[in-house]
Parts: sequence; C-alpha cells; structure tokens
Amino acid sequence: MPFDAKVINIMIAGPSDVGGELQNVHDIIHNWNVMHAQERRVVLLPLSWKSHASPEMGDRPQAIINRQVLVLCDLLVAVFWTRIGSPTGKALSGTVEEINEHLAAGKQAMIYFSNAPVHPNSVVEEQFQAVRKFRKECEPKGIVETYSSIPEFRESFSRQLTLKIIRNFKLSLETEAAIKEIARQDSVPPLISRSETIVTGG
Repeated sequence: MPFDAKVINIMIAGPSDVGGELQNVHDIIHNWNVMHAQERRVVLLPLSWKSHASPEMGDRPQAIINRQVLVLCDLLVAVFWTRIGSPTGKALSGTVEEINEHLAAGKQAMIYFSNAPVHPNSVVEEQFQAVRKFRKECEPKGIVETYSSIPEFRESFSRQLTLKIIRNFKLSLETEAAIKEIARQDSVPPLISRSETIVTGG
C-alpha cells in the first residue's frame, strides 16, 4: 500500500579496501527500510558516486560529484582501513573531501576506522600513514567509531544508524505529523457551520 514518507539521503563513502563494509552499509539500510519505513514514514536512500554520478566535463571530478550527489545528502557514512584514496586537488582523497564539504554544510557524518589486522605486504605505507593522520585529525572534532572485523562493524553500524535517525530526524517527523493532522482536520467539513444556530423544539 502506498504511503507518504520523508526520504533521508545517505552518502556512502570509502576507499577501495573497504568494499565489504560499504556493501554491509547498503544491506543494513535496506533492512532498516524493511523493518521501519512504513511504521515511521521514513525511507533511507543510499547514495554514492558510483551509482548516482553521471558523466560531466568542465570541473574537477570530485567537484562534479559533490555538486551532483553530495549536496543532496542529509547524512554521510565513511569507512577507512588501510587506504585514504587518491588526492582530489583539494583534499587527501575524494572521501576526505566529501567529509569536509558535508561537515562544512552543517550536516551529520558517521566515520568509522578499521583496526582489523592486515598482511604487511598488502599495505601501501604512504596510504596507511595518511589514514592514521586523518584519524588523529578527526578524533578531537567529535566521536569516531573503530571496529576489528566486519561482523563487529555490521552490529555497531546497525544499532548506531537507528540511533542517528531517531535522534537527529525525530523533530522534523513530529512536525510533519502535526501538520498532516491539522490538514486532515481542516479537510473534514464541519457538521454545522459556526453561523448556524441549533434550534430545538419543545
């Protein structure tokens, strides 16, 4: 059955080494919608540059992504492990620039860092050190989450996403509900107009 709902756009960002975590973010958002969308009248829509950006010329690639996708998002979820990504000309990587732009717009970001062990030969030291440096820069500015395995990440993110939606979007939902109720009441014709007088026989 169709229903009216508030759509919350969620930007999903991360370098190439956290593909498993990013897929879990998509899965958890889908599960959240299955369980809560109709009851809460809220639909979470996952966005990323891979699925929502289109070819365009005339600017930096990341600037185009910011304009086409990031600006639409209400919440950003970013995950890091051993790679920071490729520089954009403005930031260390596309993910870092997206975080900076999103926060500068006064919007919420959920940032995760993996502590999972890695084989030394699989790590690009420059990339790994850049992640560590960025993590140190983030920690004094708010709360970041760490995890040691994908199952741990999945459990933490699932719980924290629900908390984030309830805490940060509750007021607007209540306001919308109140407005809809007023509109519904106004649309129901009164049984008797205020100018009419009820006369009873005796």
